[in-house]
Amino acid sequence: MATTRHSQAMFFQARAGEKVRDKVLQRALQKAKPLFSGKRGQAMVALADDGMDFETLRTACEEIRNRVLNDLDVWLALFEERAKANGAEVLWARDGDDICDLVIDVARRHGVSKVAKSKSMLSEEAHLNDALSAAGIRPVETDLGEYIIQLAGETPSHIIAPAVHKTIEQIEELFAKEHGRPIEQRTSEDIPAMTREARAVLREHFLTADMGISGANFLIAETGTASLVTNEGNGRMVTTLPKVHVVITGIEKVVPTLEDFATLMRMLPRSATGQTISNYVSLLTGTKRPGDSDGPEKTVFILVDNGRASLLGSAYQDMLRCIRCSACMNHCPVYFSLGGHAYGWVYPGPMGSVLTPLYTGIANALDLPHASTGCNQCGSVCPVKIPLPKLMHRLREDQNEMGLRPWSERLGLKAWAWVAGKPRLYRWLVRRAIGYLHWLADDKGRIQVLGMAPGWTVGRDLVAPQGKSFHEQYAARKRASK
Repeated sequence: MATTRHSQAMFFQARAGEKVRDKVLQRALQKAKPLFSGKRGQAMVALADDGMDFETLRTACEEIRNRVLNDLDVWLALFEERAKANGAEVLWARDGDDICDLVIDVARRHGVSKVAKSKSMLSEEAHLNDALSAAGIRPVETDLGEYIIQLAGETPSHIIAPAVHKTIEQIEELFAKEHGRPIEQRTSEDIPAMTREARAVLREHFLTADMGISGANFLIAETGTASLVTNEGNGRMVTTLPKVHVVITGIEKVVPTLEDFATLMRMLPRSATGQTISNYVSLLTGTKRPGDSDGPEKTVFILVDNGRASLLGSAYQDMLRCIRCSACMNHCPVYFSLGGHAYGWVYPGPMGSVLTPLYTGIANALDLPHASTGCNQCGSVCPVKIPLPKLMHRLREDQNEMGLRPWSERLGLKAWAWVAGKPRLYRWLVRRAIGYLHWLADDKGRIQVLGMAPGWTVGRDLVAPQGKSFHEQYAARKRASK
């Protein structure tokens, strides 16, 4: 199980209330939302124009991921064998503490004083930057979003756009302070200039870092290769310039063949950013060979469990198919109402509502499986067909069976089950409930305060039921068809 000492997931409700009232955050989120969903929609239309069917491709990707998970030990053993044959060292980490210990050990063996990092969610799980700093090793985030977040002393709020919650004004303030200059008035037209400013600062770190740390989008078993998919050149700088390259990634990221990787790559960038292919797709195999102009002298793979192995063969194994594209959160109305920090751990949105309880313990993230409208936008856009709403519902059932939900909620569910098993009583109560809701409604048909559950109408009005109940409409249609 993942460490819980840095998790704030148990404070989701309080954080959610705070984020909803944050006007600056709300402005940033509403500007970003249409960019993600709109670009993905355009990419899927283009996919069809190219003669590829979305559902067929989704099924193919699902089958690849399932094939791996059904024999994960076999594919990991093959990857380890091929990676070692290419001159890499392969290490295994049980949890975040292991990750930190192994990375620091590698750094000390090679006299490392500065680390240049590409984006790695596993390093976020381990809080690796804190451990490196405590060991006297300076970590520098080189992904632009991660660089901004590091300057702010925060954690990412999105897995592919870590600083999506920041406004231009906030970023300008961070840059001015870090880069030693006065604050300037900035607009969206100044974004290229701000990017160049960050690039100039980071270039020195690329050239002077002793170690590069990256994640991996996939591990390819047949060749012992790590694939890295980015839209910034920092990924290649981190993996080729320093003398030591450490790849930190989860054990579930392995895929059997390069052909399987190519299939998954048809979906990953389209689902993540709406691109046909990302700007940089790197296949990293082994170490620098004689005649190579660049590349690390030492390559280390750290393959991490941190709660993943316990999901194999369980009711939650489907979650291990996740390829971290972020499509689920990009289409989630809850995520774009709160931002990522409300979720309290590394993974936000629907994927985080499932992964965080599974990795850190159900009792430590009680509210996250309930952070959903049940609309299934997340499940319908997932490129590997993870049934996210179903998994959240299963977590709710587990909470109830473990006695972790409030007694009033458990009693209410038992009462509901009892009534639902008695159709006549159920229909009678529905008619009375409809009458009650109409009585509460104003002359516009809106309920401003829901008497028995006032929390539902704190932030919005509830529309009173229109027309007859489902059972009444069904009975009328049945009579008319005779």
